[in-house]
Amino acid sequence: MGRMQWSPVPCQRALLFLIPFGVEQYFLVIRLYPQYLYSRGTAMAKVKGEAYQAIRHTAPTGNYRGAVVGCGRMGSTIDDEHIGMPNYPWPWAHAPAMIEARGVDLIAASDTDQGRLDDFGSRWGTTALYTDYREMVEQEAPDLVSLTTRPEPRAEITIGLAELGVKAIFATKPMCRTLAEADAMIEACAKHGTILSIACHLNWYSYYTRARELMTEGAIGPLRSMVCHSPSSLSNIQSHTLALLRLFAGAPAEWVVGIMDSDEKAGTDDDISGSGSVVYENGVRTILNSQCEKVQSSWAIEFIGETGRIVSRHAHSQFEIITPDSVTGAPSRTHLPNPWHPRSSMIDAIEGVCRSIESGREEICPGEFGREALEIGIALRESHRRGNIRVDLPLEDRILRMGGPT
Repeated sequence: MGRMQWSPVPCQRALLFLIPFGVEQYFLVIRLYPQYLYSRGTAMAKVKGEAYQAIRHTAPTGNYRGAVVGCGRMGSTIDDEHIGMPNYPWPWAHAPAMIEARGVDLIAASDTDQGRLDDFGSRWGTTALYTDYREMVEQEAPDLVSLTTRPEPRAEITIGLAELGVKAIFATKPMCRTLAEADAMIEACAKHGTILSIACHLNWYSYYTRARELMTEGAIGPLRSMVCHSPSSLSNIQSHTLALLRLFAGAPAEWVVGIMDSDEKAGTDDDISGSGSVVYENGVRTILNSQCEKVQSSWAIEFIGETGRIVSRHAHSQFEIITPDSVTGAPSRTHLPNPWHPRSSMIDAIEGVCRSIESGREEICPGEFGREALEIGIALRESHRRGNIRVDLPLEDRILRMGGPT
């Protein structure tokens, strides 16, 4: 701890009352007073550990070569849309997050569009730019690849990257369009020993990590249900929600009942919005409510336990915890204790994927979570088509799809 700054002038003025007791006593107190203040400051500022070491221990132990395949919106430019928006802390695009993250260096990128490649290079200073992702992998040998293309080619590229020996793939959502594609992606990565992580990066967001820690400590009692209010489509934005709820539930989804917002659209393979219920194997239940405010940042999620609840509001920019008041027992609302080291969820996610390479497994958002998110969306639509009946998971028809061209 640095030396406490002390000026004798105000202290002398404050201690003038001692003069009648003698000059020696006055100057003795003047000499000892700063030591007294310093001892009080030391006692009040109790050392809890070495902060730099605590932060260092959260970083990957190795240093990895990173690359981006798909240099468009999610790969490079989405933050241009989010300047000044508190619920989108910089950065959300994969390239700048990889630059900011510890333990990984952005060394190459690939896109079939030369214009996007050129823009990527000028933004991020990357010179190893390729129109063929296979050539990029063969020449640059990346350990981690962020896969941020459109969903349609994502299965083929994932399988190709796994066959080329990439250690980890961080694929953005939705994972793909069909359940058969999702199955093939997971199978190929398992076969070749490649970590498959899905970039539903809220799963790594430190505020949700803090919420899970509090729940583990029993802050709201055992989890009973979860409620999401969002008018967004089931496959795209709600992939984030469903992957996050899977992490909190701690068990796979077992069955669903769905009510789509449009009978006409429910008859198509479009990515549509809708409401419904999801029941997990451990009995935890989820309600998805699409009939809510259609305004910016209306996304809200509640995690309801036996004795309280944790609520995320305004698209993950406001968190609160509601627990019984210690005196009255009535529900009392307060701000959720902040995480100690809050950062962009994308930075935390990329560092997390690097740690998954080191542990040999992905636990926060593996390919299975991405597949389940897609499967729940499809199953909710199938329930609506069949008269809003219960639909069990997994679905037998793996050709079923949601979103994209038919």
